[in-house]
This record gives sequence, C-alpha cells and structure tokens, in this order.
Amino acid sequence: MSRNKKSASRRRANPPIPRNHHGGAPSNSAADDAAEVQMFLNLASTQDPKILNAAKAEELPPPVWSEDDPEGSLQRAFDVMDQRRKFYEVAATAADERTRSAKQLQERLAERELSIDADREDAAQASSDAEELRTQAAEKIAELREREERVRVLEEDAETGFRSAAQAARLKLDKELAERRAKFDQELDLERSKSVERLEEHEDLITEQLNSMRAEVERARARLADEQTALEKQREEITLDRRTVLGREIAVSRRESAQEAEVEALAAVAVSDAQRETHLTAIRAEAAEQLNADLGRRLTELEKALLKLGTTDPVRLLDELESLRTANSELRNQIAARLNDDDLARLRSVEERNRELSNERERLSLALQQLKGNVLANSINNLKVRQLEDAEHHYEVMSRGYESRIAELQRTIETIYKDRPDPRSPLFPQCVSMDDNAMLNDPGVLLDDGIDLSSFARSLQSTMFRESERAYRVNDIAVFLGGLAMARLHLLEGMSGIGKTSLPKAFATALHTDCAVVEVQAGWRDRTDLFGHHNTFEHRFEESDFLQALYRAGTPRYRDRPFFIVLDEMNLSRPEQYFSVLLSKLENEDGKAIQLVSSSAGRPPAQFENGIGLRLPGNVWFIGTANQDESTLEFADKTYNRAHLMELPSHRPKVPNQNSGSVQPYSSDALYKAFTKARDVHQDAVKKVRQLIHDLSGDLWEQGRVQMSPRVEEQLRKFVPVVVAARQGQHPSEHHDYNDADQDGLALAADHFLAYKVLRAIRGRYDVTPERIEALQDSVLLHWEANGMAGLPTRSTRVFDEERRRREG
Repeated sequence: MSRNKKSASRRRANPPIPRNHHGGAPSNSAADDAAEVQMFLNLASTQDPKILNAAKAEELPPPVWSEDDPEGSLQRAFDVMDQRRKFYEVAATAADERTRSAKQLQERLAERELSIDADREDAAQASSDAEELRTQAAEKIAELREREERVRVLEEDAETGFRSAAQAARLKLDKELAERRAKFDQELDLERSKSVERLEEHEDLITEQLNSMRAEVERARARLADEQTALEKQREEITLDRRTVLGREIAVSRRESAQEAEVEALAAVAVSDAQRETHLTAIRAEAAEQLNADLGRRLTELEKALLKLGTTDPVRLLDELESLRTANSELRNQIAARLNDDDLARLRSVEERNRELSNERERLSLALQQLKGNVLANSINNLKVRQLEDAEHHYEVMSRGYESRIAELQRTIETIYKDRPDPRSPLFPQCVSMDDNAMLNDPGVLLDDGIDLSSFARSLQSTMFRESERAYRVNDIAVFLGGLAMARLHLLEGMSGIGKTSLPKAFATALHTDCAVVEVQAGWRDRTDLFGHHNTFEHRFEESDFLQALYRAGTPRYRDRPFFIVLDEMNLSRPEQYFSVLLSKLENEDGKAIQLVSSSAGRPPAQFENGIGLRLPGNVWFIGTANQDESTLEFADKTYNRAHLMELPSHRPKVPNQNSGSVQPYSSDALYKAFTKARDVHQDAVKKVRQLIHDLSGDLWEQGRVQMSPRVEEQLRKFVPVVVAARQGQHPSEHHDYNDADQDGLALAADHFLAYKVLRAIRGRYDVTPERIEALQDSVLLHWEANGMAGLPTRSTRVFDEERRRREG
C-alpha cells in the first residue's frame, strides 16, 4: 500500500508531458506511442540514398596515369577526388538530417520513458501482490495434495480390510478438506477485497488529481473572466472618454459655427452701413451738383443781363449804376421840385411801398431758401430711415436664415455622429483584432526538416481520410504536392461535388494549418471586390473575407505554416480583372506592399507598411475551384500559364486500411526543403520528361501549333521531381485507379504535365482538325513507348478524346 502511494505521489510530481497531433499537447494513447516507435524504427532502418551514393564513391576506379597525357591524368584524378568530395558532403548533410531527426525522436522517447517508468512501478507492485497470492495458492494446493495422498493411502488400506475405518477417515478428511477449501476461499476473497481497496485508493488518487486539475482550470477560467470583466470596464471607460471628447469636439464646432455666423452678421451690418453712407454721399453729391447747377444758371443769367447792358465789366457797371442813381436822384429832385405836394407824397409812398415789397421779397426769398434746405434735409433723413429699415429687415432675414441653417447643421451633425465610430478607431478593425488574438500570436511547435515525400504522401492520404473523411488517391496527392512546388496558384476543375474545395481543406487539416474559403461573386470587376474598399463616411475600411484571410496567414500562428486560400468558383467572374494584382505579384515579386488606402488613420495593423499596404505572405497558396458550365467563364491563357491545373476524378477511391501514422506539424520551410531535395535527387527524371517533350516538339508544332515557353520549362523543372519522389514505393489497390495504376512516378509526372501544360493549348482552337488530333495522339503514343514510360498516357488520351468530341459536336 505504501509503495502504491509513493508511486502515485511520484507520478504527481513528474507527470508525463501530453502530446497530440494538432501541434499542441500530444496524447498518451497507445496508437501515438506505436506511431512514434515505428517512426524511430523506420529512421533507424531506412538507408538514405545520399549515404549509399557516398558509399559507392569508394568503388570508383582510381584514375590511370598516362605519361602521354599527364595533364589529362591529373584532371581525371581531380575529377574523381571532386566527385568523392561531393558524395561525402551530400552524405554528411544527410547524416546531419538523420541525426537531427533521431535526436527529436530520442527526446520524445525520453518523455515517453518517464511515464512508462511510473507505469512499470505500478505493474511491478501489482506483480508482487499477484506473486504473493500465487505463493499462498501454491501452499494451499500442496496441502491439498498431501491430504489427497493420505486419502489414497487410506483407501489402499481400506481395500486390504479396513473399509469401515477408511470410510470414517475419508469422511473426516472430506470434511476437513471442505473446511480448508472454505477457509481458502475466504482468504482468497479477503485478498481480492484488499486488491479492490487498493485499486479504489488508486482511483481515488487519480480522481483527486483530476479534481485538482479541474479546480486549476476553473480558477484559470475565473481569472480569465475577471480579466475579461476588467477589459470590458476599460473598454466602457474608453468608450465614455471617446464620447466625452466627441461631445467636446461637437460643442467646439458649434461655438465656432456660432462665431462664424456672428462675424458674418456683423460683416453684413458693416456692409449695410457702408452702403448707406455711400448712398448718402451720393445724395449729397447730387444736391451739391444741383446747387452748383443753380448757381451756374444764375451766373449765366447775370452774364446775359450784363451783355444786354453792353458791358461785361462789373466795376464799370457799378460806376454806371452809381452815375445813373445820381442822375436819377437829380431827376427826382427836379421832378420833386416841379411836382406838387400831393404828387410828391404819392411818389414817396410808392417808393416806400416799393422798398417794403422789395424787403418782403428778400425775406420770402430767404424763407424759401430755408424751406428748400429743410426739404432737402428731410429727404436725406427719410432716405437714411428707409435705408436703416431695409438694413434692419435684411439683418432679421439673415438672422432667421442663419438660425435655421445652424439648427439644420446641428441635426445633420447629430445624425452623422450618432452611429459614426470614433475617428481615432482603427481603419482596419478586423486586422487589428487579429493582432490582439492570443491564439493567433502563439506560433506553436513546428518541424523544420525531415520530410520524406513518399511516406509523407501516404501519411497525408490516411490522415485526410481519418480527420476529414475525404478519400483521395495517392496519385492525386502526389500531383497536388508537385503543383505546390510548381506554382502558388492552383486551378481545380471537375464536376460539382467531387471534392474540389474539400481537397485543400483536408490537406490543411492534415498539416495542422488553416484553409480559408472565399466565395467569388459574378459581379467582381476589380481589386476592390477582392480586397474591400474604404468607407469614407464611416471612417473605416470594409475588409473582405479575402483580405482577412491574407492577413491571418501572416500572423505568428500561421506565418511559418503552409496556408491555403480557396477562391470557390473562381471563374464566375474574370480573374484577369479582379485577381490581376496578385497574378502580377506571383509572377514577379518586387517586395513592395499592396497599397489599399492612400493615408492611414487610427491604430495601424502590425503587418501593414506605413499603415496603408500589406505584403503578400510567402507561405500562401491560392487555389481556385472551377465548374465548366453555362454560368461560368473560360479562364484566359494568362491565368492558365501561371497556374497548376488539376482535374479530380468523378469517383472517390477506397482508401486501404493502413497505419501510416499522423502527419507532423511541418513548417512551410520544411516543405520547400523537401521540394529542393527532390530536385537535387531526381534530376534524371526531369531530363527524361524534357526529352519526351523534345521528341514531340516537331509534331506538336506541325499538328497543333503548340510549343513550350521558358515559363513552362521552369515549371517542368519544379514539378516532375516532386511527383516522382512522392509516388515512390508500392501502393495498395485503390479500386478507382482511372487506368493509371501501372504508371510509376516518372510516367505520372510526364502524363500530367504533357496533358495540362502542353496539350491543353489546343483547347478551343478549331483550326486543329480531328485528323490532326488523331495524328498528334499517335505521335504521343509512339514516343511514349520509345522513351520507356510505364503504363499508358491516360490523361493525355482523355484530352485528345475531349477535343475530338468537342469538334465532332
């Protein structure tokens, strides 16, 4: 009992490290243990071809020295030494790779041994208890055997004459035997109960550990809930602060608007006063001009009177007037002297009357001038009053207009700012939220090396079927891996429902990474339909699903893993229009970011350059699915030339029962390293496929006007080695083999590349007649056999049959 408690406490102190196939903590299941042990045995038993080649370097014949050609002999010797050096370097690299893989497996085995040791101690304790029970049972059995022996002796004695005594002794012994058997059963039941108690105690300890772990989880959840509550409070406070600042900004804006209205009103009054002064000045000027005209007219009359008098000199005229007055006075005196008193009195009264009338005329004339001046002043005052009334009315009208305009602007501002986000909020809120996501900031555990493409393809097949319940042939998986090495744009064609979208999703699940599906719409025309657009009214960028997936691919969680973006039904619209930016980037990566906005605002996403653009991550593959029906468009040659084309079979295969283990969480660098290694190892395969296409080049041009471009040449160099490496080894029957089961990796790569990258150029060209297609097909079959290709070119044959049916209607 004490040993059980010690072993249990030791297990609690040193718990085994959990693991699983998702890159987090691996499970302790027997299947995972067996898989890791099998990987270790495979690593130990597999002979690396690089090391075998290095071993063959020792078998190279030494160069023969020739006195006639010493320089050639030295050159041959140096060539042999250089060849051996290369072999040894390759062998050393392979040995280092195997050493690193072995170390990783040893670390895992060491972790397993920690948990196995604890299980062994429990097993030893259980074995010890069982051994004690076996010893006791053996002792009891020995005693029973002794009793039986005594009984047999007594029976022999009974046969010789002591039957009655023997019978009594036998009954006594049977009774004693029954008692001992009952006692033994009781002891055995007691030991069993004790064992059950020990097992229950062990289960109680395990339950206690589980409860402790659950309590820890609950406490962690409680802490997380408290932190979330605190974050919510902080968010509410920030929201309140933002609203307060926004209210202050609105109040300041309103005060500025009121001040502007007041300034405009004062300016209007000042303009009205200036206009009134100008008008008064014009009236004064008009009155002065009128007075000047009157004076000029009187002056003209005086000048006319002077002319009538025959002189223009006023002094002379005065002298003459004075002389006339003197003469008149003299004449009056003379008349007065001649007139009588009555006449003289009448004359003097007339003169007096004349003087009074003259004075009255003078007074009336002065009064008239004063009245005219008053009338003019009253006219000016009345004009001023009317102008002031007009200005006051204009001011009232302007005031009412400004007040209504201010009220309207206030309502507009309230409507605008009611649901408008804070101008300091992020322009790309979804991308910024990914920066704060704890899961996306955890890179996890990845393997950067050690992919064997042959076993990798078989493991992918079984893992994809086990994890996603999707069955795919090894040939299709090998072709898909070759496409990943050839291009970052894939086109999956075929009838609906055959698993075009499911293939990349299941592939991503098996690789412990992610696959985002973006549904293409028929109305897409430019890059804004793919990436999204800037909503200036709401002050944020409408982030599309594609942009969010592209940004997620660059987060710490996925930036070192292969990431797949599926453009579902890619040919509903023309990718040459909405996908043109990425087509250019995939062809010639210039290292520049894809600009989405002209200026940044708020908190920028971490991956954006200057807050306005996003680089294309190097770990992303774009996979477009395409249905060929009346609702879709035909891809342009620009898209086909830059993409890897693949058609999936219409029937799913039957995946054989095999235990290939789970696929490890490999990084994208590990995948690229495996592709590079395949190109180094299988260069001869590239030469053979290139030779096949070279032999066909004459007929290809003569019958179909088809020739290979430098881009297609480069794609062949990347595609063929990976397919050959992934297709190596024997594969069990998958039922639906589509007549390519007899093809090896070389024939599979040659057939697929010839069908979808070379022969596909004749599709839709009706100048290639059925007779030319027939001749071209015969040439392909002839050179296929001449170049020693395994099986038949089934994919190329399907292309010829389809084009023949297309032309024959």
